[in-house]
Amino acid sequence: GILFNHESPRRGETFVTRKITRGLSRIDAGLEKEIYMGNLNSLRDWGHARDYVEAMWRMLQQKKPDDFVIGTGKTFTIKDFINRTAKKLDLNIKWIGKGIKEKAINIENKKIIVECKSRYFRPLEVDFLKGNASKAKKILKWKPKISIDSLIDEMINYELKNNNDKY
Repeated sequence: GILFNHESPRRGETFVTRKITRGLSRIDAGLEKEIYMGNLNSLRDWGHARDYVEAMWRMLQQKKPDDFVIGTGKTFTIKDFINRTAKKLDLNIKWIGKGIKEKAINIENKKIIVECKSRYFRPLEVDFLKGNASKAKKILKWKPKISIDSLIDEMINYELKNNNDKY
């Protein structure tokens, strides 16, 4: 299987989706002030790990081995993932600046909560990652069931349970 980004609350804290949900949840709880990001415009195909495990199981049920691409076929920018996470946390943010100087400001208190730093740009950045799972859909009868918004909800809920200082 060729699996595109598969996410869950178990993702390591340095992976961008977890960094965003953890960081913004901690900012909302008053436990952190700001998170630092790289390229906000990278497009990623993010799916839920639970869906991908089902796809792997279906692959293993085949009589004849074959290669399958597993992905949602939908892409979102890192900035979009941040916006969706902030909205779910009721953090009202406004983006200012461009490129490396782009920042998200909390409208309520005018503080910077997301800032770009060149050290977080990957040296061999791939700007666009999108999986085509049409073969898996046809042969395995597989399709992702968990939306990006449900994934973000699950990741935020995990973080909120671990931010015992506020919640």
